[in-house]
Amino acid sequence: MLHNRIDGLEQRAAKLEQIRSETRKLSGKLYELSLLNELWEAAHTVQSVKDLLDSVLLTCMTMLKANAGSVFLYDKQANELVLSAVKGPMSDELDGTRQKLDQGVAGLVATALQPLLVPDINADPRFKAKASPRYAGGSFLSAPLIENDELVGVISLNDKYGGKSFEPQDLKQLLVAAHYSAAAIAKLNRNELLEEFNQELHARLDSALEKLADTNKELGRLKRYNENIVKSIPLALITFDQNLEITFCNERFEELYGGKCACSSLTELDITDRNRSWAQELQAVTQLGDVVRFDSATFVPPGDDRSYVIRATATPLKDSEGAIIGGVVVIEDVTRRVKMERMLSASERHAVIGKLAARVAHELNNPLDGIMRFINLSLNTTKEDERLQMYLGETRKGLERMAGIVGSLLEFSRNAHRPHQQILVNDAVKEALSSIKFKAEELHVAIETDLADNLPQVACDMTQVVLNLVKNALDAMPSGGRLSISTARKEGSIVLTVADTGTGIPEHIKKRIFDPFFTTKPAGKGTGLGLAICHDMIEKHQGTIDVQSEVGKGTTFTVKLPLMLEAP
Repeated sequence: MLHNRIDGLEQRAAKLEQIRSETRKLSGKLYELSLLNELWEAAHTVQSVKDLLDSVLLTCMTMLKANAGSVFLYDKQANELVLSAVKGPMSDELDGTRQKLDQGVAGLVATALQPLLVPDINADPRFKAKASPRYAGGSFLSAPLIENDELVGVISLNDKYGGKSFEPQDLKQLLVAAHYSAAAIAKLNRNELLEEFNQELHARLDSALEKLADTNKELGRLKRYNENIVKSIPLALITFDQNLEITFCNERFEELYGGKCACSSLTELDITDRNRSWAQELQAVTQLGDVVRFDSATFVPPGDDRSYVIRATATPLKDSEGAIIGGVVVIEDVTRRVKMERMLSASERHAVIGKLAARVAHELNNPLDGIMRFINLSLNTTKEDERLQMYLGETRKGLERMAGIVGSLLEFSRNAHRPHQQILVNDAVKEALSSIKFKAEELHVAIETDLADNLPQVACDMTQVVLNLVKNALDAMPSGGRLSISTARKEGSIVLTVADTGTGIPEHIKKRIFDPFFTTKPAGKGTGLGLAICHDMIEKHQGTIDVQSEVGKGTTFTVKLPLMLEAP
Protein backbone atom coordinates (compact mmCIF):
# COMPACT_ATOMS: atom_id res chain seq x y z
CA MET A 1 0.00 0.00 0.00
CA LEU A 2 2.83 2.33 0.92
CA HIS A 3 4.57 1.28 -2.22
CA ASN A 4 1.61 2.34 -4.29
CA ARG A 5 1.47 5.69 -2.60
CA ILE A 6 5.16 6.26 -3.32
CA ASP A 7 4.62 5.43 -6.99
CA GLY A 8 1.73 7.89 -7.11
CA LEU A 9 3.88 10.61 -5.58
CA GLU A 10 6.65 9.93 -8.07
CA GLN A 11 4.21 10.12 -10.95
CA ARG A 12 2.81 13.36 -9.63
CA ALA A 13 6.33 14.76 -9.21
CA ALA A 14 7.20 13.77 -12.78
CA LYS A 15 4.04 15.32 -14.09
CA LEU A 16 4.69 18.45 -12.04
CA GLU A 17 8.23 18.63 -13.47
CA GLN A 18 6.80 18.19 -16.94
CA ILE A 19 4.35 21.00 -16.28
CA ARG A 20 7.16 23.15 -14.96
CA SER A 21 9.25 22.39 -18.04
CA GLU A 22 6.40 23.21 -20.39
CA THR A 23 5.75 26.35 -18.37
CA ARG A 24 9.39 27.38 -18.79
CA LYS A 25 9.17 26.67 -22.53
CA LEU A 26 5.93 28.62 -22.76
CA SER A 27 7.52 31.48 -20.82
CA GLY A 28 10.45 31.43 -23.22
CA LYS A 29 8.04 31.48 -26.18
CA LEU A 30 6.09 34.31 -24.64
CA TYR A 31 9.34 36.20 -24.08
CA GLU A 32 10.38 35.57 -27.66
CA LEU A 33 6.96 36.67 -28.87
CA SER A 34 7.26 39.77 -26.74
CA LEU A 35 10.66 40.56 -28.27
CA LEU A 36 9.31 39.84 -31.76
CA ASN A 37 6.39 42.14 -31.03
CA GLU A 38 8.82 44.86 -29.98
CA LEU A 39 10.70 44.21 -33.19
CA TRP A 40 7.47 44.47 -35.18
CA GLU A 41 6.51 47.73 -33.49
CA ALA A 42 9.99 49.14 -34.04
CA ALA A 43 9.83 48.11 -37.69
CA HIS A 44 6.62 50.10 -38.15
CA THR A 45 7.29 53.09 -35.92
CA VAL A 46 10.97 53.97 -36.21
CA GLN A 47 11.56 56.56 -38.96
CA SER A 48 15.34 56.24 -39.27
CA VAL A 49 17.17 53.29 -40.85
CA LYS A 50 20.01 53.71 -38.34
CA ASP A 51 17.62 53.65 -35.35
CA LEU A 52 15.78 50.64 -36.82
CA LEU A 53 19.01 48.70 -37.33
CA ASP A 54 20.11 49.42 -33.76
CA SER A 55 16.71 48.30 -32.45
CA VAL A 56 16.68 45.11 -34.57
CA LEU A 57 20.21 44.21 -33.55
CA LEU A 58 19.60 44.84 -29.84
CA THR A 59 16.33 42.83 -29.89
CA CYS A 60 17.97 39.86 -31.61
CA MET A 61 20.96 39.93 -29.25
CA THR A 62 18.60 40.00 -26.24
CA MET A 63 16.37 37.26 -27.63
CA LEU A 64 19.28 34.93 -28.53
CA LYS A 65 21.52 35.91 -25.58
CA ALA A 66 24.43 37.22 -27.66
CA ASN A 67 27.11 39.62 -26.40
CA ALA A 68 27.93 41.01 -29.84
CA GLY A 69 26.32 41.44 -33.20
CA SER A 70 26.30 43.39 -36.45
CA VAL A 71 24.10 44.34 -39.36
CA PHE A 72 25.52 44.89 -42.83
CA LEU A 73 23.50 46.72 -45.50
CA TYR A 74 24.01 45.94 -49.17
CA ASP A 75 25.21 48.84 -51.37
CA LYS A 76 23.94 47.76 -54.75
CA GLN A 77 25.78 50.40 -56.75
CA ALA A 78 29.17 49.60 -55.18
CA ASN A 79 28.35 45.86 -54.83
CA GLU A 80 29.64 46.01 -51.27
CA LEU A 81 28.44 45.38 -47.73
CA VAL A 82 28.48 48.34 -45.35
CA LEU A 83 28.61 47.77 -41.59
CA SER A 84 25.67 49.93 -40.50
CA ALA A 85 24.99 48.71 -36.95
CA VAL A 86 27.40 47.02 -34.56
CA LYS A 87 27.40 46.20 -30.83
CA GLY A 88 29.99 44.62 -28.62
CA PRO A 89 33.77 44.94 -28.50
CA MET A 90 35.44 47.24 -31.05
CA SER A 91 32.07 48.78 -32.08
CA ASP A 92 33.42 52.25 -32.67
CA GLU A 93 36.37 51.01 -34.75
CA LEU A 94 34.24 48.78 -36.97
CA ASP A 95 31.21 50.99 -37.59
CA GLY A 96 30.93 52.06 -41.24
CA THR A 97 33.54 49.66 -42.62
CA ARG A 98 33.01 48.09 -46.06
CA GLN A 99 33.80 44.67 -47.44
CA LYS A 100 33.43 42.82 -50.72
CA LEU A 101 30.85 40.08 -51.18
CA ASP A 102 33.58 37.46 -51.36
CA GLN A 103 35.08 38.43 -48.01
CA GLY A 104 34.25 37.24 -44.46
CA VAL A 105 31.24 35.51 -43.00
CA ALA A 106 28.80 38.22 -44.04
CA GLY A 107 30.15 38.09 -47.61
CA LEU A 108 29.62 34.33 -47.74
CA VAL A 109 26.02 34.61 -46.47
CA ALA A 110 25.27 37.49 -48.83
CA THR A 111 26.61 35.61 -51.83
CA ALA A 112 24.84 32.35 -51.04
CA LEU A 113 21.68 34.02 -49.69
CA GLN A 114 21.63 31.22 -47.09
CA PRO A 115 21.82 31.41 -43.27
CA LEU A 116 24.89 30.18 -41.49
CA LEU A 117 25.34 28.51 -38.05
CA VAL A 118 28.87 27.91 -36.81
CA PRO A 119 28.88 26.13 -33.39
CA ASP A 120 32.68 26.37 -33.09
CA ILE A 121 34.80 28.40 -35.44
CA ASN A 122 37.90 26.54 -34.36
CA ALA A 123 36.39 23.25 -35.51
CA ASP A 124 35.08 24.61 -38.86
CA PRO A 125 37.64 24.32 -41.69
CA ARG A 126 35.92 27.06 -43.69
CA PHE A 127 37.13 29.77 -41.32
CA LYS A 128 40.32 30.71 -39.67
CA ALA A 129 40.16 31.39 -35.98
CA LYS A 130 40.49 35.09 -35.25
CA ALA A 131 42.26 36.45 -32.19
CA SER A 132 39.55 38.99 -31.52
CA PRO A 133 37.38 39.65 -28.44
CA ARG A 134 34.35 39.58 -30.78
CA TYR A 135 34.92 35.89 -31.36
CA ALA A 136 35.60 34.99 -27.73
CA GLY A 137 32.81 32.36 -27.69
CA GLY A 138 33.87 30.77 -30.95
CA SER A 139 30.21 30.37 -32.11
CA PHE A 140 28.12 32.68 -34.30
CA LEU A 141 24.94 32.98 -36.33
CA SER A 142 24.42 34.83 -39.61
CA ALA A 143 21.28 35.30 -41.70
CA PRO A 144 20.59 37.21 -44.91
CA LEU A 145 18.03 40.01 -44.91
CA ILE A 146 15.93 39.40 -48.02
CA GLU A 147 12.97 41.35 -49.39
CA ASN A 148 11.22 40.28 -52.60
CA ASP A 149 14.10 37.95 -53.43
CA GLU A 150 16.59 40.79 -53.28
CA LEU A 151 19.43 41.15 -50.80
CA VAL A 152 18.93 43.90 -48.24
CA GLY A 153 21.77 42.99 -45.89
CA VAL A 154 23.16 40.48 -43.40
CA ILE A 155 22.60 40.18 -39.64
CA SER A 156 25.15 38.30 -37.51
CA LEU A 157 25.28 37.34 -33.80
CA ASN A 158 28.29 36.00 -31.91
CA ASP A 159 29.65 35.36 -28.42
CA LYS A 160 26.63 33.71 -26.72
CA TYR A 161 26.21 34.13 -22.99
CA GLY A 162 28.40 31.84 -20.86
CA GLY A 163 30.57 30.83 -23.81
CA LYS A 164 27.85 28.48 -25.08
CA SER A 165 27.31 27.60 -28.73
CA PHE A 166 24.36 28.72 -30.80
CA GLU A 167 21.89 25.96 -31.68
CA PRO A 168 19.65 25.34 -34.74
CA GLN A 169 16.69 26.64 -32.73
CA ASP A 170 18.55 29.94 -32.33
CA LEU A 171 19.04 30.15 -36.08
CA LYS A 172 15.32 29.58 -36.64
CA GLN A 173 14.50 32.45 -34.30
CA LEU A 174 17.05 34.67 -36.04
CA LEU A 175 15.50 33.84 -39.42
CA VAL A 176 12.07 34.85 -38.08
CA ALA A 177 13.49 38.15 -36.80
CA ALA A 178 15.33 38.64 -40.09
CA HIS A 179 12.12 38.07 -42.03
CA TYR A 180 10.30 40.75 -40.02
CA SER A 181 13.23 43.15 -40.16
CA ALA A 182 14.13 42.89 -43.86
CA ALA A 183 10.85 44.32 -45.09
CA ALA A 184 10.98 47.21 -42.62
CA ILE A 185 14.63 47.94 -43.37
CA ALA A 186 14.02 47.83 -47.12
CA LYS A 187 11.03 50.12 -46.75
CA LEU A 188 12.85 52.65 -44.57
CA ASN A 189 15.89 52.38 -46.82
CA ARG A 190 13.72 53.18 -49.83
CA ASN A 191 12.07 55.99 -47.91
CA GLU A 192 15.43 57.46 -46.97
CA LEU A 193 16.67 57.09 -50.52
CA LEU A 194 13.45 58.69 -51.72
CA GLU A 195 13.83 61.46 -49.16
CA GLU A 196 17.42 62.02 -50.24
CA PHE A 197 16.27 62.00 -53.84
CA ASN A 198 13.49 64.45 -53.01
CA GLN A 199 15.92 66.69 -51.15
CA GLU A 200 18.36 66.55 -54.02
CA LEU A 201 15.52 67.12 -56.46
CA HIS A 202 14.28 70.11 -54.44
CA ALA A 203 17.83 71.42 -54.19
CA ARG A 204 18.24 71.07 -57.93
CA LEU A 205 14.82 72.58 -58.48
CA ASP A 206 15.63 75.50 -56.19
CA SER A 207 18.95 75.93 -57.98
CA ALA A 208 17.20 75.72 -61.36
CA LEU A 209 14.54 78.21 -60.25
CA GLU A 210 17.25 80.53 -58.96
CA LYS A 211 19.12 80.22 -62.26
CA LEU A 212 15.85 80.69 -64.13
CA ALA A 213 15.12 83.82 -62.10
CA ASP A 214 18.63 85.09 -62.82
CA THR A 215 18.19 84.21 -66.49
CA ASN A 216 14.81 85.95 -66.61
CA LYS A 217 16.34 88.97 -64.91
CA GLU A 218 19.18 88.99 -67.42
CA LEU A 219 16.74 88.49 -70.30
CA GLY A 220 14.65 91.35 -68.94
CA ARG A 221 17.75 93.51 -68.69
CA LEU A 222 18.79 92.59 -72.23
CA LYS A 223 15.22 93.20 -73.45
CA ARG A 224 15.18 96.65 -71.85
CA TYR A 225 18.67 97.29 -73.19
CA ASN A 226 17.63 96.31 -76.71
CA GLU A 227 14.45 98.37 -76.43
CA ASN A 228 16.51 101.36 -75.31
CA ILE A 229 18.79 100.86 -78.30
CA VAL A 230 15.81 100.70 -80.65
CA LYS A 231 14.29 103.77 -79.01
CA SER A 232 17.55 105.71 -78.99
CA ILE A 233 18.65 105.21 -82.58
CA PRO A 234 17.80 108.27 -84.72
CA LEU A 235 16.34 106.02 -87.40
CA ALA A 236 12.79 104.85 -87.96
CA LEU A 237 12.51 101.07 -87.70
CA ILE A 238 9.68 98.78 -88.83
CA THR A 239 9.46 94.99 -88.73
CA PHE A 240 6.98 93.07 -90.88
CA ASP A 241 5.95 89.49 -91.60
CA GLN A 242 5.87 87.60 -94.89
CA ASN A 243 2.51 89.18 -95.74
CA LEU A 244 4.02 92.67 -95.30
CA GLU A 245 1.92 93.15 -92.17
CA ILE A 246 3.57 95.52 -89.67
CA THR A 247 4.58 93.73 -86.46
CA PHE A 248 6.57 96.52 -84.76
CA CYS A 249 7.57 100.14 -85.26
CA ASN A 250 9.70 102.31 -82.97
CA GLU A 251 8.99 105.78 -81.60
CA ARG A 252 11.11 107.49 -84.25
CA PHE A 253 8.82 106.14 -86.97
CA GLU A 254 5.77 107.29 -85.03
CA GLU A 255 7.30 110.77 -84.87
CA LEU A 256 7.81 110.66 -88.63
CA TYR A 257 4.32 109.23 -89.12
CA GLY A 258 2.80 111.92 -86.96
CA GLY A 259 1.44 109.72 -84.16
CA LYS A 260 0.55 106.11 -83.48
CA CYS A 261 0.85 104.14 -86.70
CA ALA A 262 -2.65 103.35 -87.93
CA CYS A 263 -1.49 101.21 -90.87
CA SER A 264 -1.52 97.44 -90.56
CA SER A 265 0.41 96.80 -93.76
CA LEU A 266 3.50 98.38 -95.28
CA THR A 267 1.65 98.65 -98.58
CA GLU A 268 -0.63 101.28 -96.97
CA LEU A 269 2.30 103.66 -96.46
CA ASP A 270 2.51 106.38 -99.12
CA ILE A 271 6.14 105.83 -100.14
CA THR A 272 7.22 106.38 -103.75
CA ASP A 273 10.59 106.29 -105.48
CA ARG A 274 10.29 107.25 -109.15
CA ASN A 275 9.07 104.21 -111.13
CA ARG A 276 9.89 101.59 -108.49
CA SER A 277 7.10 99.60 -106.83
CA TRP A 278 7.35 99.76 -103.03
CA ALA A 279 5.24 96.59 -102.51
CA GLN A 280 7.04 94.50 -105.15
CA GLU A 281 10.45 95.45 -103.80
CA LEU A 282 9.42 94.38 -100.29
CA GLN A 283 8.06 91.08 -101.60
CA ALA A 284 11.53 90.39 -102.99
CA VAL A 285 12.87 90.79 -99.45
CA THR A 286 10.59 88.14 -97.92
CA GLN A 287 10.48 85.74 -100.89
CA LEU A 288 14.01 85.95 -102.29
CA GLY A 289 15.98 87.27 -99.31
CA ASP A 290 17.10 90.37 -101.23
CA VAL A 291 18.32 93.56 -99.58
CA VAL A 292 16.46 96.51 -101.08
CA ARG A 293 17.50 100.16 -100.84
CA PHE A 294 15.57 103.32 -101.62
CA ASP A 295 18.05 106.21 -101.72
CA SER A 296 15.66 109.05 -102.45
CA ALA A 297 12.06 108.06 -101.81
CA THR A 298 9.18 110.34 -100.84
CA PHE A 299 7.03 109.60 -97.80
CA VAL A 300 3.73 111.40 -97.20
CA PRO A 301 2.08 110.73 -93.79
CA PRO A 302 -1.70 110.19 -93.98
CA GLY A 303 -3.83 113.28 -93.50
CA ASP A 304 -0.79 115.55 -93.76
CA ASP A 305 0.30 117.91 -96.51
CA ARG A 306 3.95 117.50 -95.54
CA SER A 307 6.27 115.18 -97.43
CA TYR A 308 9.61 113.74 -96.39
CA VAL A 309 12.58 112.64 -98.44
CA ILE A 310 13.74 109.34 -96.97
CA ARG A 311 16.38 106.68 -97.39
CA ALA A 312 15.02 103.22 -96.69
CA THR A 313 16.77 99.85 -96.47
CA ALA A 314 14.77 96.64 -96.26
CA THR A 315 16.51 93.42 -95.18
CA PRO A 316 15.20 89.89 -94.51
CA LEU A 317 14.36 88.91 -90.93
CA LYS A 318 15.39 85.31 -90.18
CA ASP A 319 14.75 82.91 -87.31
CA SER A 320 17.41 80.89 -85.46
CA GLU A 321 17.41 78.26 -88.23
CA GLY A 322 17.93 80.79 -91.00
CA ALA A 323 14.39 80.70 -92.39
CA ILE A 324 12.96 84.03 -93.56
CA ILE A 325 10.03 85.04 -91.35
CA GLY A 326 9.66 88.65 -92.48
CA GLY A 327 11.79 91.72 -92.86
CA VAL A 328 13.13 94.90 -91.28
CA VAL A 329 12.89 98.37 -92.78
CA VAL A 330 15.22 101.10 -91.54
CA ILE A 331 14.18 104.60 -92.59
CA GLU A 332 16.32 107.72 -92.40
CA ASP A 333 14.72 111.13 -92.78
CA VAL A 334 17.06 112.98 -95.15
CA THR A 335 14.66 115.82 -95.93
CA ARG A 336 16.81 118.44 -94.25
CA ARG A 337 19.98 117.05 -95.78
CA VAL A 338 18.49 117.00 -99.29
CA LYS A 339 17.13 120.49 -98.74
CA MET A 340 20.55 121.72 -97.61
CA GLU A 341 22.16 120.04 -100.62
CA ARG A 342 19.65 121.73 -102.89
CA MET A 343 20.25 125.02 -101.12
CA LEU A 344 23.99 124.57 -101.52
CA SER A 345 23.53 123.73 -105.18
CA ALA A 346 21.25 126.72 -105.64
CA SER A 347 23.68 128.93 -103.75
CA GLU A 348 26.56 127.77 -105.91
CA ARG A 349 24.43 128.26 -109.04
CA HIS A 350 23.38 131.70 -107.91
CA ALA A 351 26.96 132.56 -107.06
CA VAL A 352 28.03 131.63 -110.57
CA ILE A 353 25.11 133.56 -112.05
CA GLY A 354 25.93 136.45 -109.73
CA LYS A 355 29.54 136.57 -110.88
CA LEU A 356 28.43 136.39 -114.49
CA ALA A 357 25.78 139.03 -113.88
CA ALA A 358 28.29 141.33 -112.18
CA ARG A 359 30.73 140.91 -115.05
CA VAL A 360 28.07 141.50 -117.71
CA ALA A 361 26.66 144.47 -115.80
CA HIS A 362 30.05 146.09 -115.41
CA GLU A 363 30.87 145.44 -119.07
CA LEU A 364 27.58 147.00 -120.23
CA ASN A 365 27.29 149.77 -117.69
CA ASN A 366 30.03 152.02 -119.04
CA PRO A 367 28.94 151.82 -122.72
CA LEU A 368 25.32 152.39 -121.68
CA ASP A 369 26.28 155.51 -119.72
CA GLY A 370 28.12 156.86 -122.74
CA ILE A 371 25.31 156.08 -125.15
CA MET A 372 22.74 157.60 -122.78
CA ARG A 373 24.79 160.84 -122.54
CA PHE A 374 25.07 161.08 -126.33
CA ILE A 375 21.32 160.41 -126.73
CA ASN A 376 20.54 163.21 -124.27
CA LEU A 377 22.91 165.58 -126.11
CA SER A 378 21.34 164.63 -129.42
CA LEU A 379 17.86 165.29 -128.07
CA ASN A 380 18.96 168.75 -126.94
CA THR A 381 20.47 169.63 -130.33
CA THR A 382 17.73 168.24 -132.61
CA LYS A 383 14.61 169.79 -131.15
CA GLU A 384 13.49 171.06 -134.61
CA ASP A 385 13.40 167.56 -136.13
CA GLU A 386 10.35 165.87 -134.63
CA ARG A 387 10.94 162.57 -136.38
CA LEU A 388 14.51 162.38 -135.09
CA GLN A 389 13.27 163.39 -131.64
CA MET A 390 10.84 160.47 -131.71
CA TYR A 391 13.53 158.05 -132.81
CA LEU A 392 15.91 159.25 -130.16
CA GLY A 393 13.16 159.09 -127.50
CA GLU A 394 12.38 155.47 -128.33
CA THR A 395 16.07 154.71 -128.28
CA ARG A 396 16.38 156.26 -124.83
CA LYS A 397 13.48 154.14 -123.55
CA GLY A 398 15.26 151.02 -124.77
CA LEU A 399 18.44 152.16 -123.12
CA GLU A 400 16.60 152.87 -119.86
CA ARG A 401 15.17 149.35 -119.96
CA MET A 402 18.66 147.98 -120.55
CA ALA A 403 19.95 150.09 -117.67
CA GLY A 404 17.20 148.68 -115.45
CA ILE A 405 18.20 145.13 -116.35
CA VAL A 406 21.84 145.94 -115.68
CA GLY A 407 20.83 147.41 -112.31
CA SER A 408 18.90 144.23 -111.45
CA LEU A 409 21.86 142.12 -112.44
CA LEU A 410 24.10 144.18 -110.17
CA GLU A 411 21.59 143.83 -107.32
CA PHE A 412 21.39 140.08 -107.89
CA SER A 413 25.16 139.77 -107.92
CA ARG A 414 25.51 141.86 -104.76
CA ASN A 415 22.95 139.61 -102.99
CA ALA A 416 24.92 136.51 -103.91
CA HIS A 417 27.88 137.81 -101.92
CA ARG A 418 26.29 140.20 -99.41
CA PRO A 419 27.23 139.58 -95.75
CA HIS A 420 24.56 138.95 -93.09
CA GLN A 421 22.78 142.00 -91.72
CA GLN A 422 20.90 142.34 -88.45
CA ILE A 423 17.49 143.93 -88.89
CA LEU A 424 14.06 144.08 -87.25
CA VAL A 425 11.34 142.64 -89.49
CA ASN A 426 8.85 145.37 -88.53
CA ASP A 427 11.38 148.07 -89.47
CA ALA A 428 11.84 146.40 -92.86
CA VAL A 429 8.06 146.41 -93.40
CA LYS A 430 7.75 150.08 -92.49
CA GLU A 431 10.67 151.09 -94.72
CA ALA A 432 9.29 149.14 -97.68
CA LEU A 433 5.79 150.59 -97.26
CA SER A 434 7.12 154.15 -97.10
CA SER A 435 8.77 153.71 -100.49
CA ILE A 436 5.59 152.46 -102.24
CA LYS A 437 3.09 154.61 -100.37
CA PHE A 438 2.45 157.04 -103.22
CA LYS A 439 2.21 154.31 -105.84
CA ALA A 440 -0.37 152.47 -103.69
CA GLU A 441 -2.42 155.66 -103.45
CA GLU A 442 -2.29 156.09 -107.22
CA LEU A 443 -3.53 152.53 -107.72
CA HIS A 444 -6.21 152.91 -105.00
CA VAL A 445 -4.72 150.05 -102.99
CA ALA A 446 -5.58 150.00 -99.29
CA ILE A 447 -2.76 148.86 -97.00
CA GLU A 448 -3.46 146.93 -93.78
CA THR A 449 -0.79 145.93 -91.27
CA ASP A 450 -0.77 143.66 -88.23
CA LEU A 451 2.75 143.74 -86.76
CA ALA A 452 3.61 141.75 -83.64
CA ASP A 453 5.54 143.47 -80.85
CA ASN A 454 9.01 142.56 -79.51
CA LEU A 455 10.16 140.51 -82.47
CA PRO A 456 13.90 139.78 -82.41
CA GLN A 457 16.34 140.79 -85.11
CA VAL A 458 17.14 138.39 -87.95
CA ALA A 459 20.28 138.02 -90.04
CA CYS A 460 18.62 138.70 -93.39
CA ASP A 461 18.02 141.80 -95.56
CA MET A 462 14.27 141.74 -94.99
CA THR A 463 13.82 145.25 -96.45
CA GLN A 464 14.57 144.01 -99.95
CA VAL A 465 12.43 140.90 -99.43
CA VAL A 466 9.40 142.94 -98.29
CA LEU A 467 9.94 145.54 -101.00
CA ASN A 468 10.00 142.94 -103.79
CA LEU A 469 6.90 141.18 -102.44
CA VAL A 470 5.01 144.47 -102.04
CA LYS A 471 5.93 145.66 -105.56
CA ASN A 472 4.69 142.39 -107.04
CA ALA A 473 1.45 142.73 -105.04
CA LEU A 474 0.87 146.26 -106.38
CA ASP A 475 1.57 145.09 -109.94
CA ALA A 476 -1.12 142.39 -109.46
CA MET A 477 -3.74 145.05 -108.48
CA PRO A 478 -3.75 147.64 -111.31
CA SER A 479 -7.41 148.41 -110.63
CA GLY A 480 -7.06 148.69 -106.86
CA GLY A 481 -7.51 146.28 -104.02
CA ARG A 482 -6.21 145.49 -100.55
CA LEU A 483 -2.64 144.75 -99.42
CA SER A 484 -2.33 143.01 -96.02
CA ILE A 485 0.99 142.62 -94.22
CA SER A 486 1.43 140.83 -90.88
CA THR A 487 4.30 139.63 -88.69
CA ALA A 488 4.18 137.07 -85.91
CA ARG A 489 6.23 134.67 -83.84
CA LYS A 490 5.04 131.06 -84.24
CA GLU A 491 6.54 127.63 -83.53
CA GLY A 492 10.12 128.83 -83.24
CA SER A 493 10.01 131.05 -86.31
CA ILE A 494 9.33 134.65 -87.31
CA VAL A 495 6.50 134.64 -89.86
CA LEU A 496 5.94 137.42 -92.43
CA THR A 497 2.75 137.30 -94.50
CA VAL A 498 2.11 139.51 -97.58
CA ALA A 499 -1.36 139.04 -99.11
CA ASP A 500 -3.10 140.84 -101.98
CA THR A 501 -6.49 140.69 -103.65
CA GLY A 502 -5.05 140.86 -107.15
CA THR A 503 -5.26 138.72 -110.26
CA GLY A 504 -3.63 135.61 -108.73
CA ILE A 505 -1.11 133.20 -110.23
CA PRO A 506 -2.12 130.25 -112.44
CA GLU A 507 -1.12 126.83 -111.14
CA HIS A 508 1.22 126.02 -114.03
CA ILE A 509 3.17 129.25 -113.43
CA LYS A 510 3.44 128.94 -109.64
CA LYS A 511 6.27 126.38 -109.89
CA ARG A 512 8.49 128.79 -111.87
CA ILE A 513 8.01 132.13 -110.12
CA PHE A 514 11.27 131.80 -108.16
CA ASP A 515 13.36 130.99 -111.24
CA PRO A 516 15.81 133.76 -112.23
CA PHE A 517 14.69 135.88 -115.22
CA PHE A 518 11.23 134.29 -115.31
CA THR A 519 8.45 136.90 -115.46
CA THR A 520 4.87 137.20 -116.69
CA LYS A 521 4.97 141.01 -116.83
CA PRO A 522 4.89 142.83 -120.19
CA ALA A 523 8.19 143.70 -121.82
CA GLY A 524 9.86 146.57 -120.04
CA LYS A 525 7.90 145.99 -116.79
CA GLY A 526 10.07 143.37 -115.06
CA THR A 527 13.34 141.50 -115.13
CA GLY A 528 12.29 138.28 -113.38
CA LEU A 529 14.94 138.66 -110.68
CA GLY A 530 12.93 140.08 -107.74
CA LEU A 531 11.43 136.83 -106.42
CA ALA A 532 14.59 134.90 -107.29
CA ILE A 533 16.56 137.30 -105.09
CA CYS A 534 14.02 136.91 -102.24
CA HIS A 535 14.05 133.13 -102.51
CA ASP A 536 17.84 133.03 -102.57
CA MET A 537 18.25 135.25 -99.49
CA ILE A 538 15.64 133.42 -97.43
CA GLU A 539 16.94 129.93 -98.22
CA LYS A 540 20.50 130.99 -97.42
CA HIS A 541 19.26 131.83 -93.91
CA GLN A 542 17.53 128.43 -93.58
CA GLY A 543 14.10 129.98 -93.98
CA THR A 544 11.21 129.16 -96.29
CA ILE A 545 8.99 131.15 -98.63
CA ASP A 546 5.67 129.66 -99.74
CA VAL A 547 2.95 130.94 -102.02
CA GLN A 548 -0.78 130.29 -102.01
CA SER A 549 -2.75 131.75 -104.90
CA GLU A 550 -6.09 131.50 -106.65
CA VAL A 551 -6.73 133.11 -110.00
CA GLY A 552 -9.05 136.11 -109.65
CA LYS A 553 -8.93 136.13 -105.84
CA GLY A 554 -5.37 137.00 -104.91
CA THR A 555 -2.02 135.72 -103.68
CA THR A 556 -0.42 135.20 -100.27
CA PHE A 557 3.33 134.90 -99.71
CA THR A 558 4.44 133.43 -96.34
CA VAL A 559 8.04 133.83 -95.21
CA LYS A 560 9.40 131.88 -92.21
CA LEU A 561 12.80 132.53 -90.64
CA PRO A 562 14.01 130.33 -87.74
CA LEU A 563 14.55 132.05 -84.37
CA MET A 564 17.87 130.27 -83.92
CA LEU A 565 19.24 132.88 -86.25
CA GLU A 566 18.35 135.75 -83.92
CA ALA A 567 20.97 138.44 -83.55
CA PRO A 568 22.81 138.32 -80.22
